[in-house]
Amino acid sequence: MPGRDLQQTVHDILRDLRGMDGLKRLFWEELGYDRASADLSTRGWPDEARKAIEEPPVQFATGGDDDSFHIVVVRLKSDTLKRGLERPVLARLLKDHPTALFVFANRARTHWHFVNVRYDADVGRRRLTRRITVAPGEGLRTAAERIQMLDVQGMSPGLFGLSALDIQQRHDEAFNVEKVTREFYDEIFTWYYWASSHPDVVYPPDVTRPEDQALFLIRLLTRMIFCWFLREKRRPGTGAGLVPDDLFDPRRIRELLKDASPAATTYYPAILQNLFFATLNTEMDRPGRPPVRRFLEEHDGPTNDGHMVHQYWRNDALMADPRAVASLLRGIPFLNGGLFECLDERVASPDRPGRTTEVRLDGFSTKRAKQPKLPNELFYGPERKADLSEILQEPDRRPDTVRPLLDILRRYRFTLTENTPFDQEVALDPELLSHVFENLLAVYNSETGAVARKASGSFYTPRVQADWMVDQALMAYFTEALGGAGQPTPPSGHPSGGGDDETTRKLRSLLSWEEEGHGFGKDETARLIAAIDRLKALDPACGSGAFPMSLLLKLVLVLRKLDPRNLAWRKRQEENAAAIESGPIRDQAFQAIERAFARDHDDYGRKLYLIENCIYGVDIQPIAAQIAKLRFFVTLIVDQTIDPDAENLGVLPLPNLETKIVVANTLMGLRRGQLLLGSDRVRRLERQLQDVRHKYFTARRYRDKKAAREKDALLCAELAEALEASGECTPEDARRMAAWNPYNTNVSASFFDPGWMFGLPSPKEDGVFDIAIGNPPYIRQEELKGQTVVGPDGKPMPLKEALRDQYDCYTGTADLYVYFYERSVRLLRTGGALSFITSNKWFRAGYGKRLRAWLAQFTEPLALLDFGDAPVFTAVAYPVIAILRKREHKTSSGFDPDGTQWQKSVKG
Repeated sequence: MPGRDLQQTVHDILRDLRGMDGLKRLFWEELGYDRASADLSTRGWPDEARKAIEEPPVQFATGGDDDSFHIVVVRLKSDTLKRGLERPVLARLLKDHPTALFVFANRARTHWHFVNVRYDADVGRRRLTRRITVAPGEGLRTAAERIQMLDVQGMSPGLFGLSALDIQQRHDEAFNVEKVTREFYDEIFTWYYWASSHPDVVYPPDVTRPEDQALFLIRLLTRMIFCWFLREKRRPGTGAGLVPDDLFDPRRIRELLKDASPAATTYYPAILQNLFFATLNTEMDRPGRPPVRRFLEEHDGPTNDGHMVHQYWRNDALMADPRAVASLLRGIPFLNGGLFECLDERVASPDRPGRTTEVRLDGFSTKRAKQPKLPNELFYGPERKADLSEILQEPDRRPDTVRPLLDILRRYRFTLTENTPFDQEVALDPELLSHVFENLLAVYNSETGAVARKASGSFYTPRVQADWMVDQALMAYFTEALGGAGQPTPPSGHPSGGGDDETTRKLRSLLSWEEEGHGFGKDETARLIAAIDRLKALDPACGSGAFPMSLLLKLVLVLRKLDPRNLAWRKRQEENAAAIESGPIRDQAFQAIERAFARDHDDYGRKLYLIENCIYGVDIQPIAAQIAKLRFFVTLIVDQTIDPDAENLGVLPLPNLETKIVVANTLMGLRRGQLLLGSDRVRRLERQLQDVRHKYFTARRYRDKKAAREKDALLCAELAEALEASGECTPEDARRMAAWNPYNTNVSASFFDPGWMFGLPSPKEDGVFDIAIGNPPYIRQEELKGQTVVGPDGKPMPLKEALRDQYDCYTGTADLYVYFYERSVRLLRTGGALSFITSNKWFRAGYGKRLRAWLAQFTEPLALLDFGDAPVFTAVAYPVIAILRKREHKTSSGFDPDGTQWQKSVKG
């Protein structure tokens, strides 16, 4: 049977899969496996595994010349499919069925997990568990496409026939998550360039530069993909998503719009803009109160569109049935968060003192001249051929097949559950946001207009490497918290073996995704929880948030093991709230804690306060910082409990992360001086500013956020003046600090200062962070020529000159990432850990000699993994992971300036 016909047949079977008959047809008839029907004994199974299943597992089918590849069906004793229930069953079955496909069903046999287990030789033969979900209402294109690959007739037998290993390798290929993600990215990439080169696309009036137009489209994609994740959060009883599918169904769209033709530009202003700005960012209506969500024309006050009243719907004149659109939008919960804030605003006019002028970056307006114009065919309709050869600068490129955006999104299954390095859903999980947008952000070179992936210096760190880097940083931090020295723990099976002392073994178990317990006593557990609560971790070039998210998820795992009932973690947050000086803000903090831990929100309370108090990020690209925030938003949505009868459907509005992920130039610091005068005034203002930003973090209503922003601006101006008067900063830096607006996320600050931007103390001789982790931008020194930054006097100066003035490790031939080492070590407190992945040239090439000498004075190496020419990354050759600990300054340490001794200390 041709592949396309088989895929459709598999799709039809999966769509109607409600019992064993469907499985029989799938495997026995269509995929060609041999029939079997043997109950498997559970004698000797651990209680955890036996209690998870409804009945003995069945060896349902076999494959291969000797029938040594097995398909095993397991029915769980649960109405839902849970990884925690499957895990012990899998562990036991694998002992007797090492080459197999495992099919898990819920009690009613309506929901299914097809589970592949692959052994990863690169990480010590650890198991990588990968799932395909089949359930009513789920998208099945990806599932059908991957499962049809399991057709025995389609596999190429070896010289001596089809072995179990041959079949296992095909199953491993079919369950390849990275391939699915890559296919999705390729389709999004093609759509992005089709849209950017479309002759009928018109951008908002103030989106004029090519780079701004690129960011407009990337922002649109970000918002759309987030809405697609919201569709995966189901309402109890109905199975409907938080965002109605009618808003994305082309057949329904044609009923909602007056002109839904492909050439018309109605879908974006009539449906999507109202969804983004006046629904997801506007509170829901409440019983007994005047409606908040309504059309602008129904607003009782001024209706002049220039007033930028973003919380009201617009453009009902484009709708065939405005009431139907309003009905669909009205039931969507309010999310808050900066992603859906309209960027249109009024700003002070540079030409007319005391007057304001409009800035239209989103174009949310009733006036067509102020709107963007995006043809409907970009979103729905037939596939098209697009000639992208000119924009991609590939003259010989053939026309591409491009699908409309809604069609692309419908072709893939999305999951809200974050995959771990060793337990993954064969679907598009939130990490794809990092993967897709790290690539999209890097494809446009604003200087030449060429496609140049390395233009931004960003590249994507594979999940396993990022997880290992997080583990090493936390291992050092936790060991210190427990009173030890902190040693690296290479991956299982690594030549160096790692430490074997008791604390190391317990921490390794605590950080493991695969092990359940930890072994720490009551006092040690309390110390670890307290250490997490006071942790301050920074990614100095966070990109779209891969490392902050990896750190967040690992800390959640640790807290779940240490404090399964959330009692100690909640108590810590209550103690923090009690220390707030302002009474009203203190009361609001306690109310926020009550909401966060209400109804046993499981991980929600853990995640919320880790994000607020422990994890920080900086990036020079505004859209990258926005996507990093989006990763946090998605992970908080996962743990929400939907209640149709509760306010806002039980969904807690997302926090405001403007002072947690900031847009700034990390390498350019302020010139802090010794605090001489007025210290009481400075510290009082700093505390007030911290309180205001704490209030803003959980502010929900627009008026509350606006009031907090205005108070923040006043305090910043007063504090900058006080710092200048005290001698703690120069007059030039005081002006730069006062001018920085954390809530204008579309502008990158010319400097970075953790005290000013995060409200963290900034002692003169030491840093404030416990961990610095990340993947600094890899920009060759040749590309630094001609670049400028804002100098201390507020005027442009050559970038290399600014680097020379600020960095001891400066050399004119060093690549940019070198300076992130020195800057990040300076931002660490003594004893803090640095975990970086970069090119290894800094400890091999001549330009790294000064950095090596500087690091010898301020750090000690804990671990080094040199990947050499292994194909770990595509954007940088010869990557290395370096784990360092900051120590007291030493003028001599015996550090080998050529890096050879360090290279031998831990083999990679």
